[in-house]
Amino acid sequence: MRDWLPAEAAALSVLARRVLGSCEEFGYQRVTVPAFEYAEVLERGLGALDPTEVLRFVEPETGEIVALRPDMTPQIARLTASRLGDRPLPARIAYEGSVVRLRRERARRRRQIPQAGAELIGAHAPEGDREVLEVCVASVRSAGLSDFVLDLSHARVAGALLEEAAPQVRTGLIEALSVRDPALVRQRASRASLSHATARALGNLVDLAGGPEVLSRAEQLLASTAAAAGVRSLRSMVDWVAEQGLAPRLFVDCADVRHLAYYTGTLFQILAEGPGEPVASGGRYDNLLARFGPAWPAAGFAVDLDNLAWAVGSDARAATEGVVLSGAAADELAKLAAGLRERGVRAVCSESGEAYARGWGFTHHVHLGGADRVIALATGHVVSLSGGSSAERAERIAAVLKQSRGGVGDGE
Repeated sequence: MRDWLPAEAAALSVLARRVLGSCEEFGYQRVTVPAFEYAEVLERGLGALDPTEVLRFVEPETGEIVALRPDMTPQIARLTASRLGDRPLPARIAYEGSVVRLRRERARRRRQIPQAGAELIGAHAPEGDREVLEVCVASVRSAGLSDFVLDLSHARVAGALLEEAAPQVRTGLIEALSVRDPALVRQRASRASLSHATARALGNLVDLAGGPEVLSRAEQLLASTAAAAGVRSLRSMVDWVAEQGLAPRLFVDCADVRHLAYYTGTLFQILAEGPGEPVASGGRYDNLLARFGPAWPAAGFAVDLDNLAWAVGSDARAATEGVVLSGAAADELAKLAAGLRERGVRAVCSESGEAYARGWGFTHHVHLGGADRVIALATGHVVSLSGGSSAERAERIAAVLKQSRGGVGDGE
């Protein structure tokens, strides 16, 4: 678990607002769900997670087993099925909050993961997949991420081939595919009592990853196998993404075996320089809602706000924009501060002036008395405030901050 200091918390708050704001533009409405949930509810929908990642405990008053949520999608499924089931479909739901997972990576052991995301419940493929992918890409772009890789795959490529394997050997095949070892895949496939066509197809999967051009080879190599339908669906999605110009770079992966017990169709990840983990991920999970009642199709995505902040860089200036006022009588400063707040500018009065502003991450210092001026702390540029009423000076200061946001250098 962790604390977020003011600059970090402000940056995450800005990113969450941008992601959710983008979702709202597509008609998604925000809900809030509890930080912990009955373990039985979560376990119904934990196909995408290792159960050992879930932190469980006993609720003292009832003796029920509850858990800190490791994923919000099962909660959204429960909420939609039980509380929103009488509304017309599809349901467009957005959310934001932290999940908790017992992560065991050596380098990054943070267990509290801030997320924002959306779920589209009641919409079939391919239209629903396209909408979810469009919303996800728009949300990370709105947060400032322009350079990224969109990784596309489909659960019914590797998943369809693996269905022929007995459960006791399927795990070994999934492990070999996940580590991208073609020799190990072929070795285990040869021992799995599979048809010749399926064993050969599994052995070819690892090499079917790369740019969109790999789909032509996949269509040839997998044409007569159970994976053919999944390849056709993946081709349709890749072609649509290319037509829309949705991503600057596209990666196609026919060997993806992530969360096959959970996802049923299109899967995607957004990858960017820095985090080493996906900035966002999602896909189609048509079997989840049936565990809570209605067998509605569904797709969704989650944005890891920590990873997104890492990828876009900490925009401390935007996140902590505001002014510190000093140098005049207290009543004069208070009046000017009130005028600034009316114009949406964060304003604080402090005798420490610039030292206070720098210490608490404000972007500008306003000094009154003698030569009234606005100082941009990041650049040192100064703008004169030549007389005028308190309202006129507040308007001028607000204009300086607006100009600074637009990337125009403050003139002296």
